[in-house]
Amino acid sequence: MDTLEIIRQIETDPGLKAQLRSVLLGDEILTLPALIAKNSADIAALTAAVTRNSEDITRNSADIAALTAAVEMGFSSLRREVGQLSTVVGGTVEEDAASVVVTVLESKGWHFVTPPDSLEANGEIDVFARARDPRGHLVAVVVEAKTRLRPADVRRFAAALPGLIEAIGGVEDYVAYAYGLRVYMGSNEAAEESGIGVLSSDGERVGVEVRAA
Repeated sequence: MDTLEIIRQIETDPGLKAQLRSVLLGDEILTLPALIAKNSADIAALTAAVTRNSEDITRNSADIAALTAAVEMGFSSLRREVGQLSTVVGGTVEEDAASVVVTVLESKGWHFVTPPDSLEANGEIDVFARARDPRGHLVAVVVEAKTRLRPADVRRFAAALPGLIEAIGGVEDYVAYAYGLRVYMGSNEAAEESGIGVLSSDGERVGVEVRAA
């Protein structure tokens, strides 16, 4: 039997053809098409899953961006409100200090020549006024106003006083007070040591004498 006859027999005999393929290719090669088909299906499923995840990530990124913008807007609004509140509270503290010092000194027979107000002089003076004491002498009234008055605040104010008085000019005598909505322990003692008075919302805590500039 020549080669052509062998080939024709193989082509016409499916059983012989299958046996020959098994011998020549081996089981691993013969199962390769099925494996490729299965892997193709797996790859298709994985591709679909990745696509879905990408869409989810895109949606989540948009949600995160929107949330971030909302948070930033909230913080911006909060900062504005805190700033406004600080301005209101700061103004109120100075106004309270002015009201208290007028009440305290007028109860002692003083007469205010100028209304209390803030003043720029080598730094801002929270409350400044001119008043006549019971003897009729013209005296400068200087008040440092704090929401929370601590001993360190008292000492800083006392140390700055000479420069403030010099910057104001035309002052021969003065009285100085430190005012606090809340006065911390030790502030009264620091004021007595420094020669200045202490005021709070309930009045004079530490009295003070008129001092020469």
